[in-house]
Amino acid sequence: MDDKLDKIKSLIQMTKPRQLILLLVTMYGAYFAAGGPLEPASVGLLTITGFGSVGGVTALNMYLERDIDSMMRRTRKRPLPSGKLSDREALAGITIMILVGIIAAALINKYVAFAVLAGLYFDIIAYTELTKRSTAWNLVLGSFAGSMPALGGWAAGEGAITLGGLLLAGIVFFWQPMHVSFLAYYFREDYRRAGIPTVPDVLSTRAFSLFLAVSIGAIPVLLWAYMYIEGYGLFTSIITSAMAFQAILKVLDFSRHPSKSTALNMIKFASPLIAIAFLGIPVERMLS
Repeated sequence: MDDKLDKIKSLIQMTKPRQLILLLVTMYGAYFAAGGPLEPASVGLLTITGFGSVGGVTALNMYLERDIDSMMRRTRKRPLPSGKLSDREALAGITIMILVGIIAAALINKYVAFAVLAGLYFDIIAYTELTKRSTAWNLVLGSFAGSMPALGGWAAGEGAITLGGLLLAGIVFFWQPMHVSFLAYYFREDYRRAGIPTVPDVLSTRAFSLFLAVSIGAIPVLLWAYMYIEGYGLFTSIITSAMAFQAILKVLDFSRHPSKSTALNMIKFASPLIAIAFLGIPVERMLS
């Protein structure tokens, strides 16, 4: 019994729980922003969709990258490189999660199912299999994958994919380079050891910082556009804009004084920025 429980814990570890929770925040935030009802059945089905699809795809990504994980110091203790799970055990659990996620999505509506399948394609095929080991700009395809939970959440609440949902998905898309690129910079020795190209390695510090400043700057632009179209979100837009401006200042400071400590600070700053945007928007809709 204890052995089976350990296997389940290891499988859950493969979903990257902290990352999963953050992506589920964008999914729930978009769902309630779209007017999704606070009904146990609806929220429960959406939760199954999110955990199965987002968690399952993340675990499948980890399964496909187990050779890379074995070479990187920060990932050597993950379930597959460490031997806590066998390849067969992991693949069986991952298959069940993804199938359950797809079925649950289809039960909600076809647009949610589309978002789930699009996330699967961009994360596994376009990002992991086709580009991660060959180009640093795999980041763009990975960002598309990361924006799908927000799009799916909106589709679940709205019953369709509309401009509001595309704008919220766009916010996640432009947020991801800040998190992923600084993570790559902080662990750049690991990535180099594994032969994985990253944006900080292919761009000069100045160009890298400019790229991130533009990406971060797009976040408040999209949020203000969302507020204009949907008619609510003023306070969230103000707070998020202030945080984005602060993030840009930090990036400019990094361009002058690049260091691992500054990169780590940016990694920690990234999650609150996106969380506030996706928690604030639905709250303002409920109060409007």
